[in-house]
Amino acid sequence: MPRQPNARLAEVMRRTGCSNTSLASRVQAVAREQGAELKCMHVDVRRWLDGVMPRPATAQFIATLGVVVVPSAWSGPMLNWLLSRPEPIPVRNGGRVNVGDPDVQVVRMTAQMFMTMDFQFGGGHARAALAQYYVNDVCPLLEGRFTEQVGRRLFSAAAEVAQLLGWTAYDIGRHGLAQRYLIQALRLAQEADDRMMGGRLLSNMSHQAAYLGNFDLAVQLARAAQEGSRNAASATTMAMFLAMEARAHAGNGEDGACSRALREAERYFEKSDSADDPLWIRYFDAAELAGEGAHCFRDLRNPRTTHEFVTRAIELTDPVYVRTLAFVRLVHAASYVQQREPGQGRGSARGDRTGGQPEVAPVFAIHPGSAQ
Repeated sequence: MPRQPNARLAEVMRRTGCSNTSLASRVQAVAREQGAELKCMHVDVRRWLDGVMPRPATAQFIATLGVVVVPSAWSGPMLNWLLSRPEPIPVRNGGRVNVGDPDVQVVRMTAQMFMTMDFQFGGGHARAALAQYYVNDVCPLLEGRFTEQVGRRLFSAAAEVAQLLGWTAYDIGRHGLAQRYLIQALRLAQEADDRMMGGRLLSNMSHQAAYLGNFDLAVQLARAAQEGSRNAASATTMAMFLAMEARAHAGNGEDGACSRALREAERYFEKSDSADDPLWIRYFDAAELAGEGAHCFRDLRNPRTTHEFVTRAIELTDPVYVRTLAFVRLVHAASYVQQREPGQGRGSARGDRTGGQPEVAPVFAIHPGSAQ
């Protein structure tokens, strides 16, 4: 009996822009994550496409990559979040585990520990350990016995862990999995009636949508983050939401809308009060906002303004945020490439002190019309 070509695999590869060689390397990476050594080359992918059945273990690795981003999947959770009303969490008396505030505090502290590691190392570092913690330690608590107040705090803390899992999947390019974790986290935040956390998750979705080129949807998600938490979010958090909107506008080439969103982000940031901020937003300081501006003007192909923001970001960034500095330097390098100065770009990417950075006044202001 002749083999039937694997049309489903071909369609997934087409939708994700994945070549035979790319798929082979990604399957090998998934295998290594799970402690297996797998020899896989582009010719193996060609055979699978032609209808040859891979070994069961290999098929499982392939299936893990078949989880792709579905842009329409963002719309439903966004609308549900905007239209939702607070509902009481049923008091649970039948669970096997008693859950109290100390348990919630442990979850929050663990989330902070993983978040710190992510800032320092990125790249999905410790993702497997975080996934095991979520499944084995956090999820059983959600089925335990707790009061309504404890339940709300618990679901909010669980949302923090789920969104971190989303970011670690994002970092290694598994965007379909990242999308599903972020949607799950939003549902947990909705259960907790944590409007600020929900806004954060929508802004994360905006970030991912913009990265994948869905700029119009990214704008909608960032605005939903603002509207859905307008009376609950701190000034710092609103500044971050607006920065995400600015990045989406920049991706669309909308320089006027981008500048307006950045100026509004700055106005909110000037009103920041750390006493109002949850722990998870305290990373968003002046350096971070400057870095967001640098990303925007890089995308708008305005290298002079990019240099100004990069210089400010590097001056202010705490060296502990290794990942943030790396991204800012890559943005700087890209701006030099836009100016046809690849040599300067290499130096910027390496973090060389030389590199032709212009001297700028130590101000943090977005000048009207700077992107126009």
